[in-house]
Amino acid sequence: MLLAWKNAGIVTYAGYILGFPGDTPQSIAEDIQIIKRELPVDILEFFILTPLPGSEDHKVLWQRGAWMDPDLNKYDLEHVTAHHPKMTKGEWEGVYRAAWAAYYTPAHKLTILRRAAAGMGVSRLMPVLFFFATAYPVEKLHPLQAGAFRLKYRRDRRPSLPIEPIWSFYPKLGWEVITKHVRFGIAFAQIYLMMKQAKREQRLRPYMDLAITPVEDDETETLELFTHNEGARNEVAHTRRIAALTHGVRAEASA
Repeated sequence: MLLAWKNAGIVTYAGYILGFPGDTPQSIAEDIQIIKRELPVDILEFFILTPLPGSEDHKVLWQRGAWMDPDLNKYDLEHVTAHHPKMTKGEWEGVYRAAWAAYYTPAHKLTILRRAAAGMGVSRLMPVLFFFATAYPVEKLHPLQAGAFRLKYRRDRRPSLPIEPIWSFYPKLGWEVITKHVRFGIAFAQIYLMMKQAKREQRLRPYMDLAITPVEDDETETLELFTHNEGARNEVAHTRRIAALTHGVRAEASA
């Protein structure tokens, strides 16, 4: 499916939710490396598992009397708002920060562009990759909440925080704007040079790796995506059972 989309010139996005009950820092790090090797995903974005008010998760935790952060401003999928059975709050927050850095390494950004140059082309992907790879390191925010210019007003403060004086607020804001755009400019130049390199290499020698290799029938037995832990193996077995039952029903109906 992902290869079909790429061949049609579509930039592929995927979301990764961090903090399911079985997750650990090590398991998440391993998963991200597998995704980088075996899936032709262009953009991967990360979210913290959050019991959003009104959801089933929130209801179950509330009925159990489990702790949930009382500050609803933090329910933005970027903050830890509940306890985890295997990770401390600090570990969970650290995993979120580490996930962005682990996926958007310089080497993998170049790999993403090489894959695009080998198929759909890189011109459409390059600006999207730049923003998703740069927003969190620069602004410490999910790319969907980041932006080139952030509107800030001196008197717009939460009730518990004091109003900053003019002499400190505006110099701080000006320095933030300048330094942020310098970092954005450097990152854009790096991505642009990677794009040029990927195009140049593609003309000299077509790129190929495991993620963009045509799908084969035995991949559920050979790819780590399907075999690296019990959960993955169980999901493959479940999918096969569903397929067998579905095909069986169809065969009987046809007869």
